[in-house]
Amino acid sequence: MNTKSRLLFLSILFSVLSINGIIAQEDEEQSSEDEKEFQKLDFYNFRGTNTIDLGIGGSTLFGDYEDTSFGFYYRAGYKRALSPFFFVGLTANGYNLSYNDIDQSLLSVDFNLEYLFMPSEMFTPFIYGGIGMNMDSETDVNAMKAQVGFGFEVLLVEKVGFKFFYEYNYGFDDEIEILIADGDNDKFMRLGIGVNYYFGGSNQKDKIQKGVKTIKNSNPIIPDN
Repeated sequence: MNTKSRLLFLSILFSVLSINGIIAQEDEEQSSEDEKEFQKLDFYNFRGTNTIDLGIGGSTLFGDYEDTSFGFYYRAGYKRALSPFFFVGLTANGYNLSYNDIDQSLLSVDFNLEYLFMPSEMFTPFIYGGIGMNMDSETDVNAMKAQVGFGFEVLLVEKVGFKFFYEYNYGFDDEIEILIADGDNDKFMRLGIGVNYYFGGSNQKDKIQKGVKTIKNSNPIIPDN
């Protein structure tokens, strides 16, 4: 083989290898995109775009208080999915804070942004945070607060999740004395168990199923005439 023939052969070989590399890269990128779409499909199979959020548990004060004890806590709310990972939600909360001989019943309305770490799995940890409004049911006063929380959720069946959560709350204005407490801003915790009921998302699920290239879509079965 002379020099020209050798160079021509090497050029053709290099071109073939380059084309194969480009095709393989495109296939890998397409496979990655399809995998992401299938993960979204799992999210809509397991969960959904809307959530009814219910929970019960206990609440107690943080700080230099004597004879603090846990009071009863309950919550009910609604969450909406911005994506499989992010939810925004609004909850109404009732809880008791007890110390010394004082037992105070309080309400709060909280707005939260929540992040699910593994939304396409039956089990996922989650974190959330936001702002809220504390209200005293007896004195009819209110005060702003912030809250952060974390927990985990396990799906008992599709669309129904059991969860455990812990939440830290920080009051911004103690001068209003929404709690009968000291001169510091009020701090308290709430923790409990609850249930998330998911629904909705059928339209998004249909779009994903139509958009993902499956073997059935790429190789349709033509019935015999």
